[in-house]
Formats: sequence, C-alpha cells, structure tokens
Amino acid sequence: MERELQKLSWLTIQKLVPSQIDTIIFPVGTVEAHGSTCIGTDNLIPETIALGVAERLNALVAPTVNYGITKSLYRYNGGSTIKPETFQLYVRDILDSFVDSGFKNVILMNGHGGNNAALKPVAYEFHKEKSANIAVIHWWELCGKMTDEFFGHVGGHAGTDETAMVQAIDENLADKSTYDPELAYTFKPGADVYPVPGSILLYKEGEGYPNFDVKQAKEYSIKVIDTVGDFCEMVLGRWKKFGL
Repeated sequence: MERELQKLSWLTIQKLVPSQIDTIIFPVGTVEAHGSTCIGTDNLIPETIALGVAERLNALVAPTVNYGITKSLYRYNGGSTIKPETFQLYVRDILDSFVDSGFKNVILMNGHGGNNAALKPVAYEFHKEKSANIAVIHWWELCGKMTDEFFGHVGGHAGTDETAMVQAIDENLADKSTYDPELAYTFKPGADVYPVPGSILLYKEGEGYPNFDVKQAKEYSIKVIDTVGDFCEMVLGRWKKFGL
C-alpha cells in the first residue's frame, strides 16, 4: 500500500488512522554542504530510511522538513538555516498536528546533527503534554556500532557513511570528480571554528574519508535500514506491551 502521507487523500487517511495505522515516521534534516555530495544529503537519507522501514512498522511517512539548524557550514554555497527557537516551534506544531489527526506514535527520523539539541526538549514536551509516544532517531549514531563493524570506522559528516547512503539513493548525487581529500577537516578538541575549514568533517585523524564504492554503499544502506527498523520495531512493541 501507499506509505507516503502526502500521496493519500484525507478520506483514505480517515479510514486508516488510527484504526489500522497509528504510527507516523517524520523525517527532518537541513540543507548544507557535504563535501562532494549533494546539499540535500541530510534530507534524502532520513527520508529513504523512513520509506525503507514504513511497511515493516505499519507506519505512514510524513513529508520531510527540509530546513533545519545549520551552524558551522552555513556560509558554504547553498546552505540554509533556521533559528533554533523557530525550528522548535515549527516542529512542535507539526507533531501536535499528527496527534490531532489520530496518530499515537511518532518516529522522528533526524538526518542532521545540528538538530539534535533542539529536538530533545521538543520531543519531551510533546510527549508530556500530548500523552503521545515519540522516538527521535539520529540514524548515524544509532548505527554507529554497525558502521564501525562494516567499514572499520564510524565515518563522519559527508564521510564514508553519509556518502555511501547518498550513493545508494542515487550514485549521481555523489560526484567523485569534484572530490579532494583536502575537503576534509578533522575536529580538534578545544577549538570552535566558524565556518569550519572543510565540508567533510571527520572525528578521528585519518579515518572516515568517503570511498565512493557503489556496491558497498548499497550493502551498507540495507544494513542501516535493517538496524533502524530493528530498533523502531522493538520500541513500538514495548510501547504496546506496556499499554503506552
């Protein structure tokens, strides 16, 4: 069946929610530089994961919020940002709308690390005030152990893991011809730099550079979707078991 909320009529939604479907997956990202991959990386990945797990979780997928909180990469060409307070109010209004439409469970699929801190209090207040269930998934963190086992390291912003996910979606969105290892910057403790001097951001010296292996990328994407699906299925099952 069709899983994208925006492709359904209100009459179909009325029949499905909440009697047959009570879970919605809500992808959220931002628009910012990602080395030699597209500036929509943080939107395309959570949307792809959401669509990949929707059938398994018996969920619908909400339209993606494509604009988030971009900080250290804002001045790189094409980047956009939203003030944290505006972003929080906007996301909260959308969450409230889901409950008003009959959804009981929200899986917020976050694709951008700059959103993490803002989403946490929004999710807590939403859960408390609306008596709804919400899980905020930061896919690259949730998949960190699997990524380390798969690649031998955890990747980084526009690094091995994100570039692989983009290539699995559409290999044309990761342009190897524009890649230069000097696009990468390894974070140094004790330094906050704006703009950060590189659009590939690594967390360990010498580790996480994209490899542009399309076959490996597709294998990795399947593992990411499976890993996220396993976790979400467990959470939803426990919510149900405990009557929440």
